[in-house]
Amino acid sequence: MADAESSELRHIDSQVQVVRTARDAPMLSEAAWSRVATDIHNAVVSLESSAKDDLRQALMVPPDRYVEELSAFQGWIEIAHQNCDNPFVVRAQVMTELYVSFVWLRDSVMKPASEFLLAGTFDAVETFLRTGQRRLLRNAIAHGRWCYLPDFSGLEYWAEPSRHQPHERFEIDQRELGLWQVLSRGTAIAVLLGLTETAHPGRGLWVPG
Repeated sequence: MADAESSELRHIDSQVQVVRTARDAPMLSEAAWSRVATDIHNAVVSLESSAKDDLRQALMVPPDRYVEELSAFQGWIEIAHQNCDNPFVVRAQVMTELYVSFVWLRDSVMKPASEFLLAGTFDAVETFLRTGQRRLLRNAIAHGRWCYLPDFSGLEYWAEPSRHQPHERFEIDQRELGLWQVLSRGTAIAVLLGLTETAHPGRGLWVPG
């Protein structure tokens, strides 16, 4: 098992750190922002063995399988970047990124992990991602109530501000949306690598954007 004191995910830390420039971001200290992924990863590694086993069970899908799928997702994003002049590829990329970031990883990784990581950086980030506009955006994506803004500068989406209330229309620009996606994927990757046998520098994973 990796040593909780020496495990570093610096390449992911550097990618996630830029999220602090978002208009709406978690309230973290400067020191915490510099090592978000590393701190989350080490918090998972530091759990008692029984708690880690319980978390693996709560995920249902084995952590290694998530890592395999994220590696495939990473490969797809690389292909999309190489074909960024193709509007069909770009639209497929956006649809994939939205689902992965705001529904799949949020519901199947971060939600179960929140029952075990009750304080610290993970708690602050997970609370941020499941509340406010992120909650509304997640619900709109899950229920297919979103589309591009007319000028393609971001998304417009419709969600219930409160349960059983009428849907309202919201907007998010491309930059803010991208930063929230980086935070979501970086957080989930850090959790998953903390549950696998080889957490060593991210097993080649990064946070495609």
